[in-house]
Amino acid sequence: MEYGLGNLAAYIHWVLAKPAVPGWEDIRQTVSGHTLYYIYSGKGVFRCEGEEQEVEAGMVVYLWPGLPLHMKSSGSHPLRMTMLLFDCALLGVSEEGWGTPEPIDRLRLPFLMQLTGDRMKRIGRLFREAESEWVPGDLVRDARVKSLWYRLIPELHEAAEEEGSKGGAGDVTAALRCFKEQLDTGFASDLRITELCEQTGFSPVYLRRTFAARYGCSPKEYLVQLRNEHAVRRLRFTGDSIGDIARACGYSDVYQFSKAFKKRNGLSPTNYRIKQGLNFIV
Repeated sequence: MEYGLGNLAAYIHWVLAKPAVPGWEDIRQTVSGHTLYYIYSGKGVFRCEGEEQEVEAGMVVYLWPGLPLHMKSSGSHPLRMTMLLFDCALLGVSEEGWGTPEPIDRLRLPFLMQLTGDRMKRIGRLFREAESEWVPGDLVRDARVKSLWYRLIPELHEAAEEEGSKGGAGDVTAALRCFKEQLDTGFASDLRITELCEQTGFSPVYLRRTFAARYGCSPKEYLVQLRNEHAVRRLRFTGDSIGDIARACGYSDVYQFSKAFKKRNGLSPTNYRIKQGLNFIV
């Protein structure tokens, strides 16, 4: 199932530290969920579906539901790693309420990734924090581990995309992150998508295509969605006038704002407020 990182929801079953014991062997006991292993140190062999893979420090292993695994640690360089067992699903919410969760069968992650540099440090730190925070049954700590999961999953997806691409992928990832941040923080200003693309050093056509592949829509559509979401919340939760909301959401005038809002929501901003039972002065 295709998914976007922005509407994934997680349930953490277990976070477990695998201590560095020479020559230990184990099998994947629970195959109904998703499992991530981060290897801090040591060497070993993972056997999966008849194939053996040598593993070592700095690697992340991803096991999707149903995948068996046999693990064996080196006797002289024992593996030390953290296991994260979880379920995840697509979960949407609208003004009508929560949608029905749709379980994800498999994330867009490879079985094995070798991490390097700053990304390896960041991901390793997230696993260490999850390991130290996890206490079964403690809802506060469970929430903290989930917050770490929401930071970890995008990092792993970016690492996977870079690994699957040719040279320069790291530069593209950094450019995309900066480009998206400019949209996120500058949506209220008169943004020029083509100019922002050119500032990254990549061609606008290439950056638009790469942005759409990562975030599921074009930069222009993302900006339209972002402005609309801000407008909806201002209409519902503030008493700002329609003109003030139009300017705060990046529209040059009320007519342009009303036209765009009605096209996306089926109602004018004023009628939207009326439908919501809100009697703010417009």
